[in-house]
Amino acid sequence: MKANGVIETKRLILRKLNVGDAQEMFDGWCNDIEVTKHMTWNPHENVEVTKCILNHWIKEYDNPKTIRYGITLKDSGKLIGSIDVVDYIDGNPEIGYCLSRAYWNNGYMSEACKAFIDHLFNLGFKKILIEAKTDNIASNRVIEKCGFTFTHKETRTPWSSFKPESVTVNWYMKTI
Repeated sequence: MKANGVIETKRLILRKLNVGDAQEMFDGWCNDIEVTKHMTWNPHENVEVTKCILNHWIKEYDNPKTIRYGITLKDSGKLIGSIDVVDYIDGNPEIGYCLSRAYWNNGYMSEACKAFIDHLFNLGFKKILIEAKTDNIASNRVIEKCGFTFTHKETRTPWSSFKPESVTVNWYMKTI
């Protein structure tokens, strides 16, 4: 399943991001208002914003707690999304993901998420957490397909430092 820091599935390769990924990230999902409406961050205004964030993320790879992958199509190598540990809550990883809208509804995120979960369990984690906005039906469905159990709803105001609105999220967990 994994070799040299790569996670492989039937149709995907999850690999570390690199500086050359900025344009594909920007074009694929970072500037897409439909994708970012479900994220804690706003659409990137230009590829320079994406490059700046990506450079920061690449530096974070030096930290062993950083677990972040780009999701690529196995047959073409096209970067279509990302998946990572966005936080640790009581030592348990909370994961998050993004997928280019052009690839929605093809099972790619469920496939990537299942492989990422297996990877985290193989690293020794016993519990994994994830949240999704209650109105993000597709993401909630992916989370359920991946075997997570709903734990509770939470309303946050503000949602994040980038988005001042109030949102309600569903929290889920999965244990070995």
